[in-house]
Amino acid sequence: MFKKLAVMGAFSLSLFSMSAPVSADEVTIKAVSAWRAGSNIAARYEAWLEELNERGEGIVDVEYIGGAPAIGSPTQVVKKVQAGVYGMVYVTGGWYTNVLPSAESFKLSEVDVSVLRTNGGFEYIQALHEEKGLYYLGRVYDTSPYYLYLNKPIEGADLSGLNIRVSPAYKEFFSALGASTQSAPVPEVYTLMERGVIDGFGWVAQGLFDFSWDQVVKYRVDPGFFTGNAHIIVNKGLWDSMTPEQQGFMSEMILEMEAENYTVAEQDVVEMGMMAEAGIETITLSPEQAAIWTETARRVGWETAYSVDAEVAEKLEGYLTQK
Repeated sequence: MFKKLAVMGAFSLSLFSMSAPVSADEVTIKAVSAWRAGSNIAARYEAWLEELNERGEGIVDVEYIGGAPAIGSPTQVVKKVQAGVYGMVYVTGGWYTNVLPSAESFKLSEVDVSVLRTNGGFEYIQALHEEKGLYYLGRVYDTSPYYLYLNKPIEGADLSGLNIRVSPAYKEFFSALGASTQSAPVPEVYTLMERGVIDGFGWVAQGLFDFSWDQVVKYRVDPGFFTGNAHIIVNKGLWDSMTPEQQGFMSEMILEMEAENYTVAEQDVVEMGMMAEAGIETITLSPEQAAIWTETARRVGWETAYSVDAEVAEKLEGYLTQK
């Protein structure tokens, strides 16, 4: 459905640049991504932005600035949306805990966004964002897990002796399984793997080839763990300044995109097929070891969430988990 949007050129970092009226009936939205422009993970979002412009002519005008790291660290983009530097961003929960600490809990979702829109969870998540000067437009990447990628084989859930590059999303999980962990920016992962500084890293199924990681990865471990998640977030001041027609159009467009979230899993299958063709082997844990793997992820994930904010975690657990 969606076509791809070309990246815009120069931009202003002023609050005014966030939303400049093109006409009395049109609002300009400066949009960014926490992933590299043109990458596989950014593709659906970029296509959606193109559709916004095509169908929203005279209503909205989207200027796509680009993605991280060209626009800066992915962990700073939501702060810039909050401050009004940008109007809208596509980002994963773990990359804006510096604005909303409980956003890390979104990886623990066991239900898709359509359930959250009916069980009260969406409204609660919206309220958390609005307290931070943000408007939570929607979740457009869900029910697709993270995986562990390695350059050496393992036989079970014990990761003792391995050094794994982590993000905050899965640091505690890998540590609980015995791994040593270290943080590093995404662009450094290739070199760290190539030089043997790290033995592996966590990532979703999509994007391996965007970074040429297929050249330094030998194994992917099944099952996956947690839930890859990406959200579209708007500056609240910008959202509140929109007319009912503009807000209605944006809401309609995000619902259409969420209805196609199943295509994320379809693309996962495609990319895992590409991994196999590239010689990346799948290590499938035994049922017993897989149970340790998934149960540890769930336990450690919620323990971490409760340590951040017990009250919020309790509410989110009620909305995000299967009953």
